[in-house]
Amino acid sequence: MSEKRENPARPEGKIGEQMLERMNKSHEPLRKFGLPLIPWRKNMRILDVGCGGGATIAEMLKLSEGSVIDGVDYSPVSVAQTMQMNSAYIGTRCHVQQADAADLPFEEGTFDLITAMETVYFWPDIKTAFSQIRRVLKQGGMFAIINEACDPEGIDWPKIDHPVAM
Repeated sequence: MSEKRENPARPEGKIGEQMLERMNKSHEPLRKFGLPLIPWRKNMRILDVGCGGGATIAEMLKLSEGSVIDGVDYSPVSVAQTMQMNSAYIGTRCHVQQADAADLPFEEGTFDLITAMETVYFWPDIKTAFSQIRRVLKQGGMFAIINEACDPEGIDWPKIDHPVAM
């Protein structure tokens, strides 16, 4: 009998819950670096794509007074953990649902800010996901991809080395 292996792209079960807890902790330095670079305002409408264990949403709720943050992830375990971590805000300033980045369940031009923290490399169809993000981002909105640096030759998704105007 083989033991189920961890899959950071789609956490499942107890192993997935434990992995998300580790990711929440291990991504903290990256959140502390990347989130302050965003020009925060009050009362923004924000989407966190690939919300994982929910720590990024928890930080953003502190950084943007009065903002409403939606989180999506295609892993049910991630959705549950994000909801648990942000339970004080669920239904008011925070809404979380299971969804795929390539098929976002929001109307066109909904969000002022869309974030993707250590997740774009897991998206099976990145071109469609970027198209969806563009669709739901307001004119003049910001899409913040926050990833650790890596060797550009080693990535298997489209190279982006400059700001992308949406």
